[in-house]
Amino acid sequence: MLAQPEFVVVGQGLAGTALAWALLRRGRRVLVLDRERDGCSRLAAGLMTPVTGKRLAKSGRWDELHPTAVAFYRTVEADTRTRFFQQRPAVRLFADDAERDEFHRRERNILRGLVTRELHLRAEWFAAPLGGFEMPHAARLDVPQYLDASRAHFRAHGSYHTADLDPRDWELTAGGVRIPSLSVEPRVAIFCRGFDTGADPWFGAVRFNAAKGEVLTVRVPGLAEERVVHRGVWLAPAGNEVFRVGATYTRDRLDTRPTAEGRAEIESKLRAFLKVPFEVLDHRAAVRPVIDAGLPVLGRHPRHPQLAYFNGLGSKGSLLAPHFAEHLARHLCDGGELEEGLNVSRFLVQTESRG
Repeated sequence: MLAQPEFVVVGQGLAGTALAWALLRRGRRVLVLDRERDGCSRLAAGLMTPVTGKRLAKSGRWDELHPTAVAFYRTVEADTRTRFFQQRPAVRLFADDAERDEFHRRERNILRGLVTRELHLRAEWFAAPLGGFEMPHAARLDVPQYLDASRAHFRAHGSYHTADLDPRDWELTAGGVRIPSLSVEPRVAIFCRGFDTGADPWFGAVRFNAAKGEVLTVRVPGLAEERVVHRGVWLAPAGNEVFRVGATYTRDRLDTRPTAEGRAEIESKLRAFLKVPFEVLDHRAAVRPVIDAGLPVLGRHPRHPQLAYFNGLGSKGSLLAPHFAEHLARHLCDGGELEEGLNVSRFLVQTESRG
């Protein structure tokens, strides 16, 4: 018999895990439900960089999101007695003259304090004829390790249950949501299921602008670079001469099947800057849960306040999740206002009005 929770969090990816921590730290009774299938979160590289995109833009709201993420992950590390968060510089190599010129225009204003021209790259390992820059304040989350440590903590405290449930079997009541198969009736159920094409009777109208990404795991004998290196793809160390490389970005064939085209693209981009040979050990794919580019979607259902939503973290989930989980937890527990433009109700109200 499960203890009666106040909140049920459906999905234990980056969004659901961060939200569960935020609610638990408020002293709330939480039950996390997860079907324990490998999703997009477990394939995520967990990279946090202050400079992003082809135009070398400063990552949106970096000054606000970065310190929040650092403090959050350090606290979870302390609570779980596990290490999974690393603050270490990252390197970006220029892909062409236009990118280098753009950097020179931005380094003394928009990117001031975020970058340095010092690379310290080994010439026998990397080709960097145009140079590049280092990001001293970059960080990286070992996402699988973080999710596993959080799951173990939740389970040890009676706040986790493995379940693959169909929400169409749930019942809305005056006091919350009745989940008959578990004999629980939380006050609020929050859906944090990432990209999910399954039937959802309440939030199914939210339309994703999702993108498929493929990632390789490679062995590079003799390569001892400890920083993440970016040039078209990222090369991220995993220990013992093993690295992860990615990722592709396509909007067709939104499934989790790796493709020959994806592998060829990653290998070609890697060879453009890595001088030494590598061996492919693994090849995986997942679908990024993009809804609105750059920002999540969250909040209560406009007609059923006992239901809530937290999704759409996209490719920057490790950076975004801590801040917006706290934002949603404050809204659910204390009635705090949601940021304009994030509220899931705008998707659902629009759909209902068209219907």
